[in-house]
Amino acid sequence: MERYSPILQLIALLVLLPYLLNHNLANTTIDLKTDESSLLAFKSYITIDSSHTTLGKNWTTETSVCSWVGVTCGFRHRRVTALDISNMFLEGTIPPHMGNLSFLVYLNITGNLFHGDLPNELAHLRRVRVIDFSNNSFAGELPRTWFGNMTDLQELRLYFNNFNVTIPQEIGHLSNLRVLDVEGNLLGGQIPASTLSQCSQLQELWLSSNNFFGTLPKEIGNMTQLQEFYAYNNNITGTIPQEISHLSNLRVLNVEANLLGGQIPASTLSQCSQLQELSLSYNSFSGTLPREIGNMTQLQEFYAWGNNITGSIPPEIGKLHNLQGLNFWSNELSGTIPQEIGNLSNLRILFIGDNKLSGQIPASIMSQCSQLQELGLSNNKFSEALPKEIGNMIQLQIFLADNNNITGSIPPEIGKLYNLQDLRLSSNNFSGSIPPEIGKLYNLLVLQLSNNNLSGSIPPEIGKFYYLLRLHLSTNNLSGSIPPEIGKLYNLVVLELSRNKLSGPIPSTIGNLTGLGYLELNSNNLTGQIPSSICNLSSLEVLHLSKNILQGRIPECLGNFSASLSVLALKENQLDGPIPTTFADGNKLRYLNLNGNKLQGSLPKFLCKCQHLQVLDIGNNEIQDLFPFWIETLPELQVLVMKTNKFHGNMLSDHLKNDNILAFPKLQIFDISHNKFIGSLPYGYFKNFVAMMNVKVNGTETRNQFMDPVILVLKGFEQPLVGILITSTLIDFSDNQFYGRIPDSIGKLNSLIYMNLSHNMFTGAIPTSFGNLSALEQLDSSSNQLQGEIPWQLTRLSFLSSLNLSNNLLSGPIPQSGGQFRTFENNSYMGNPELCGYPLTKKCKEDDKIQPTLPRKGDNFELLNGFTWIAVVMGYGCGFAFGVIMGCLALLYRRPMWLFNFFYGIQG
Repeated sequence: MERYSPILQLIALLVLLPYLLNHNLANTTIDLKTDESSLLAFKSYITIDSSHTTLGKNWTTETSVCSWVGVTCGFRHRRVTALDISNMFLEGTIPPHMGNLSFLVYLNITGNLFHGDLPNELAHLRRVRVIDFSNNSFAGELPRTWFGNMTDLQELRLYFNNFNVTIPQEIGHLSNLRVLDVEGNLLGGQIPASTLSQCSQLQELWLSSNNFFGTLPKEIGNMTQLQEFYAYNNNITGTIPQEISHLSNLRVLNVEANLLGGQIPASTLSQCSQLQELSLSYNSFSGTLPREIGNMTQLQEFYAWGNNITGSIPPEIGKLHNLQGLNFWSNELSGTIPQEIGNLSNLRILFIGDNKLSGQIPASIMSQCSQLQELGLSNNKFSEALPKEIGNMIQLQIFLADNNNITGSIPPEIGKLYNLQDLRLSSNNFSGSIPPEIGKLYNLLVLQLSNNNLSGSIPPEIGKFYYLLRLHLSTNNLSGSIPPEIGKLYNLVVLELSRNKLSGPIPSTIGNLTGLGYLELNSNNLTGQIPSSICNLSSLEVLHLSKNILQGRIPECLGNFSASLSVLALKENQLDGPIPTTFADGNKLRYLNLNGNKLQGSLPKFLCKCQHLQVLDIGNNEIQDLFPFWIETLPELQVLVMKTNKFHGNMLSDHLKNDNILAFPKLQIFDISHNKFIGSLPYGYFKNFVAMMNVKVNGTETRNQFMDPVILVLKGFEQPLVGILITSTLIDFSDNQFYGRIPDSIGKLNSLIYMNLSHNMFTGAIPTSFGNLSALEQLDSSSNQLQGEIPWQLTRLSFLSSLNLSNNLLSGPIPQSGGQFRTFENNSYMGNPELCGYPLTKKCKEDDKIQPTLPRKGDNFELLNGFTWIAVVMGYGCGFAFGVIMGCLALLYRRPMWLFNFFYGIQG
């Protein structure tokens, strides 16, 4: 065969090269146009582009697609190989045209607002290796058609979307898959471990925050390449399978917040020789901590808080020299902290609070764990003194030891913890003074020393806490004045110095704390006036100055804190003058307690602007006014206490004639005792107290806590009411000048617990409707002019424990038919000369002894209401007398014919 010369071959190549280049360039241009049209279609499906320039002005035909934002083209084929438009806050859907990007290798649209289903056409992306659609709003099932074609796929990240149903079996075709992350979706069913084990290269599996249930399948042991397994926050039950020991490459096992139980299988887990992070928290693991826990020598983080683990902490835990984080918070651990924990020189986090641990906090922890940054020992039974070695933990940032029995003084060495940000030693038995060295903790954000026996003065060095947010020193024996240096804590949000023995004035420098939200100085011996600088605290939410010796007027500015002030408690001081009238529209005031001062004038009508008000207590003052009818429409009012003032006049409101107005719709406590109200009771109110009617009790009622207790007279004694349960209901109209009959409508308040109508001028009978007050525990109607008999319906009140009907004009027998009546003594009835029967010494006449029978359950009560039983007795009595007379006549006149004619119609 004849050979062509090299020269001829070169000439031929030069001739054909332009054609070949033009042909290849034409094909590339055509294919690139396909990519361009696909991306322009994608752009048209985007409904919101928050930046307005990201794609709108950049993705145009005027420039090459390879220069578009987020687009990368390959060097060889000049085709789109990568698309990254992550975190652009784009909104829209994914068009099927995206399946035409046939050279795409990397696709990332995380951190946007895309929604809808994923198109099946994306299955054409055969070259794709990474898909990240996380942090969007996609929904529907995971597309099964994808997984049979995307054989090169290595990473599939779909976390934080709304995908549902379950993981399809087809995902087992992805033999090259290394990362599968479907956290934070709505997927359910059992974990398909047999399917996932077919993904032989799988290294990371994220199934957390879904609805997976059932047990951890033993097939999980077949995923031998698995390094990280996250399945927290599901409904997985059972125990950890032994087969998990086959995962020799496993570094992270996180199954927190499930329903797993049994003993922690330390012997199984110790065979996972690479295990570094073990998270078992918030499950139902029980039993003791096995000693084999010391064999997991590679472990760096071990979290098992919120379980039911019992017994002591095994000393073998001291063998985990790589351990950096250990959290056994909220279990049932007991005994002492083993000294061996001091061997954990790399430990940075130790939380063992909320257990039953006891003994002294070992000094070895404080002297040897030099890297410790967070130490939580709260809610245990630790005792004895705090070791002075605490000063060695110079890396410590958080130290929580509140709610224990630690004694002694706070060691001054604590001042060496320069990095400390959070120090909580409340509710212990610390004594002595607050060491001034504490002022060296310049980085402190939270200081809690409440509920101890600390004494002495508050050190002025406290003013060096420049970053402090919360200062809690309440319930101690601190004395002296509040140091003015406290005004240097410019970042302070909470200042709590209540229940101490502090004296002197409130420093004016407190007005410098412009970010203060909670100021609680109650229950001290503070004197002087409320400083005007308090008006600078425009962010104040709670102002609690009760139980001091403060004088002068209430600053008018307090009513202007409409944007923030929720609680204003000034009770039991010596404040005088009028109540402020500057309450602004839209204020957030919920609690106003001015009880026990010397306030005068009238009740300002501006309070009607307090539409969120739940508690109004102005009792024990010198307020002189008519009844404030305008207050009856406050929609949230639950407690109204006006007792012991100079209110006067009638309480009948013209407003109640309007059926469209519901007065006091949520009122539960109504105390207007010890005033000078006159006239009849406001019967219309009793019809409207819906919060005192038909209250269902199931034992789970929430209690609205008061910042300061409301003092009520219950069973003859003053008692503090520290919160309102839905079942706390009271009416006290005592010590006024009301007269007339007690309205029957009170009987509708079948959830009423306490009622006091004593020391008025009520007349007439005790309403029989009182028998409907089924929840009543205390009834006091003494010192009135009530007449008639005690209605037997009161014997139905099975919860009645205190009854006072003394000093009235009641007559007849005391009901004896069951109930609580047989437990009441003479003082319940004394001062009623015409009453008789037990327990009084006065005996009833024979005719008075006849007592009605209580109706059986299911009988018609209406037939026995009122005085029906009296009429029956009278009928029987009259019939008996008439029969005796007729019998005598018959015997005397030997069957007189006129009598027989009258009754039987017999003719002579």
